[in-house]
Amino acid sequence: MFDQQKYINSFIKDNYRTIKLRIRNDDKLLINKINNVGNINKYILNLIKKDIIENRVYNYINNEIEIDFELSITMEDLINKAEEADILDDYGLYMNLADAIDSQGKKEASQHIITETEWRILTRRYCL
Repeated sequence: MFDQQKYINSFIKDNYRTIKLRIRNDDKLLINKINNVGNINKYILNLIKKDIIENRVYNYINNEIEIDFELSITMEDLINKAEEADILDDYGLYMNLADAIDSQGKKEASQHIITETEWRILTRRYCL
């Protein structure tokens, strides 16, 4: 017979990492904040991701070049994935994504979604 609870427990064990959080009972400020948050997991994960983004250090991306123009959803997705691969120091994935950014930029420049100058800025920031 199928044991649903065993299956769920096994799935969680294989796909998630559980972290315990201890807060002193006398830390009223933190306890009050946690009690007023709807989804504590989502809240903590968003704080950690925000910290990663604000304090990121790149391995391959030229962080001196800023992207100060509007991007398509496709380009934004490629850039987010490239930045994540860079932070994780996954050189192979980063290079594939940098190449995809270049190709997408060329396509968007030819369709006048971005200018050729903006495409060059993208390729200088996400260099191959």
